[in-house]
Amino acid sequence: MKKAILWGIAALAIFASCSKVETIEQQKEINFEVANRIQTKAEGVKYANGPFGTYAWFNGTDEFMVNEKVDEVSGAWKTVDHTFYWPKTGYIEFVSYSPFQGTSNTAGTVPVITKDNISYDNVTIDNVDYMYADKVKCSENVNEITDNAGGGTDSGYEGVPTLFRHALAKLAFVVKAPFLSYTDPATNTTTTWEMTLNSAKLSGIYNQGSCNLSLNADEKTWGKPTGNVWTPSTGATTNAEQELVTSPITIGTDAQSLDALTNAFVMPQTFDGNQKLTINITIKTTLSNGKEITETYEKVIDLSDGITAIEMNKNMVYTISVKPVKSIDPNNNDNPNDATITFDPAVADWEPITPSLTLEI
Repeated sequence: MKKAILWGIAALAIFASCSKVETIEQQKEINFEVANRIQTKAEGVKYANGPFGTYAWFNGTDEFMVNEKVDEVSGAWKTVDHTFYWPKTGYIEFVSYSPFQGTSNTAGTVPVITKDNISYDNVTIDNVDYMYADKVKCSENVNEITDNAGGGTDSGYEGVPTLFRHALAKLAFVVKAPFLSYTDPATNTTTTWEMTLNSAKLSGIYNQGSCNLSLNADEKTWGKPTGNVWTPSTGATTNAEQELVTSPITIGTDAQSLDALTNAFVMPQTFDGNQKLTINITIKTTLSNGKEITETYEKVIDLSDGITAIEMNKNMVYTISVKPVKSIDPNNNDNPNDATITFDPAVADWEPITPSLTLEI
């Protein structure tokens, strides 16, 4: 920890040819140490989401900071519009959010923050990674947790420990093919496939809603709403159909991301059966006799199949596994041998006809 700067001599007394100098330390400037917890990892990763905002209360009651902008300055995270120092007595409680919005010393609107509540009201989700931090309670003596107090392990923090969590969810899609060729051991002939993803349209995702977080009994973490989802705004409609493919994608056996998802960050929401992904694929088959056929296939995928919600602070990645032919081998789902064309010959029975013939002579 850096040594504090000595700023003045409070008193100078001389007694019997000895001197005594008393100094008063300058109060330390308040800095922040930030991390970003991903999903359920116990340790955080380095925060890199730009300036964030913070609110603070002295002794849990008096306003100390109101939506102050915090940014990295010369390697330290600190308030940039006003300078704050640790009080000599008491403690400060901090609640931070990201990214910073509004003006320092003026309460913001996204989110609205009080000592025991964080609320996002009728927010339209537009590819912004909204985050909120655990509430922290600090004083001058424990503001930097590098002091190794009590002989414990040094945490490495050098400021107010600020641990962010995601208020939204993240949604992504990848596409791959389990196989693109198959050699039938019975005939030793090979069939190959070339597949192109022409289009992938996402529909049924709400993009406007509200979320209220209340402080838990531990006075640190925030209680999420039931199901870890937001409430869609009254009268809100789902996003217009979004095209996730800007140009055709050649499907290979390695997973490829559909990077054209315009809303990588989405509103956490309960699935109601309307969340769909419609894909359009062109399949070119080179038959084992050397001939080729090309066909276009369209499929509507129900995203709610087996999944009830996109939850807060979760990164949901759908893998679209496209098989050029159906596979029903119970021991190897990537083996198309049982999907080869077979025949079931039969002969329809004769249908009896009884004609009536009249012969006149």
